[in-house]
Amino acid sequence: MPTVDLPAARPFALASFLVAALVAPGAGAREPNVRPAVAKAAGDKPWCAPEVTQLSDHVCTFDGGTSPDGRRTLVIYLHGAYAATPGFAWMQQRAMAMHAKRHGFTVLLPTSPKGPVGFVWPTSQAAQDEQEAGVLAGIKQARHELERRAAKRFDEVFVVGFSSGAYYASSLAVRGALDVDGYIVLAGGSSWARPSSAAGVRRAPVFVGVSAADPQTANHSRAFAGTLAALKWPYRVEERNAGHAVDWTFMAHGIAWLRAQATPKLTTASASE
Repeated sequence: MPTVDLPAARPFALASFLVAALVAPGAGAREPNVRPAVAKAAGDKPWCAPEVTQLSDHVCTFDGGTSPDGRRTLVIYLHGAYAATPGFAWMQQRAMAMHAKRHGFTVLLPTSPKGPVGFVWPTSQAAQDEQEAGVLAGIKQARHELERRAAKRFDEVFVVGFSSGAYYASSLAVRGALDVDGYIVLAGGSSWARPSSAAGVRRAPVFVGVSAADPQTANHSRAFAGTLAALKWPYRVEERNAGHAVDWTFMAHGIAWLRAQATPKLTTASASE
């Protein structure tokens, strides 16, 4: 599968803007009531922000409730690049807690492997060969732990990938690497990824949000949508004059569109069955 190494400096050149933009609602948006954290000395900061719950080492979660029709939705969030600075991840964690409360889902916040310049997802073939098995096993284990604690399975599971996470999520989507019901890919996309040749690989629907005001990712997102069209993949693409951020409108439209793709499969089965 053709892959490329993303420039290591790119995510961190955007880091200052990312921190502010991630939590800024779109025009007219009303932020859900999520308490600000109490300031601490940088060295004392835990990995998970105070508003979210630590599930395991470098894995956090937040329960935002259920959808209006009662579906229990899990969103697995593949973050943008994190610096190793204590507390750096909190902004993205807090933003996803806000989205979870607004749209009624539980969010799982795993952390990518740590590299020389911070935490980024494996987008090259070499990195995937070395790290992907552990990444996917960790996500699967965390999902099962959430279901075990609730004593029931989720009715639907989506992946949201942003920036570094978007490049990785788009690759996971076309390779059918995760057993999920859909993907939202924001500010990035791997148009060079190719579908798995394995029989029975699920073609989960993909929502692509093109951040037109972000010159570093806009064309990659458009190219990824073009790849999906050529593959006759179920997808939707929207373009907005958004910057390098998890845009509130993209999230609202993406979650709504994915939920509309399948009949609700409300389950009362125990997660242990």
